[in-house]
Amino acid sequence: MTAPHLPAAPGSYVLVLAASAPATVTVGRLGEMEVAPGWYLYTGSALGGGGLAGRLRHHLRPVVRPHWHIDYLRQVAVLRAIWYVVDAVRWEHGLAGLLGRMAAPVPCAGFGASDCSCATHAFYRETEPACDELAALAVVASVQLPPLHCAALPGLGSPPLR
Repeated sequence: MTAPHLPAAPGSYVLVLAASAPATVTVGRLGEMEVAPGWYLYTGSALGGGGLAGRLRHHLRPVVRPHWHIDYLRQVAVLRAIWYVVDAVRWEHGLAGLLGRMAAPVPCAGFGASDCSCATHAFYRETEPACDELAALAVVASVQLPPLHCAALPGLGSPPLR
């Protein structure tokens, strides 16, 4: 898969995935999760070595052995875009709050949030989300989010959902 240019700097990100068919996945110890056709948004941070480029390289590769919760969802959904901020501050929790305003939590409590107090770091909606929608929500919510970068990944996997 061709990766967009991603910085090696620390930052936080949102993965935008599309599922074209219903599926059931077992998400590690969290158990089974029903995946409906639609769009999935997942937030995480990449503050360690390699920064965003290093962490997102993992998410751009095919899943061989699932490691994180998102790897289980990536087995049945296609990565369509990556939205990210470059900052040494961990924004994934704030991003999860904003994503909760534009989508519903996935039907699997604790998804991506087993190491924090957030209910989830993964969200679902039927319609395709837009990066500028997240930026606008940050302004409305008075969240001083660093500049949001949007990298589309066109032409990957199945046709986009409408």
